[in-house]
Amino acid sequence: MSKRLIRVKPDEIRSKQGTLLSHPFNAVLSNGNTIFGRLISLDEMQLVLKDTRDHHHRIALSDLYEVVYDDNSGIVPPSRHTTL
Repeated sequence: MSKRLIRVKPDEIRSKQGTLLSHPFNAVLSNGNTIFGRLISLDEMQLVLKDTRDHHHRIALSDLYEVVYDDNSGIVPPSRHTTL
């Protein structure tokens, strides 16, 4: 089964926290930078990622554009587009 890219906006992160703990993901910042890693912690102001070199990155939710991860469960998420 193919993988699907799942995009999570900053205001949806708390509801997806359990899923994000089990998947490595890309944190896309508002300035265009991207950080790949695993979620270590999350609170109402920031999230903390651990990258592949075991460095921790603290990212303010206000600086976050979206989180993108690969989901290989085969479940198609609901579309954000009203026309689809």
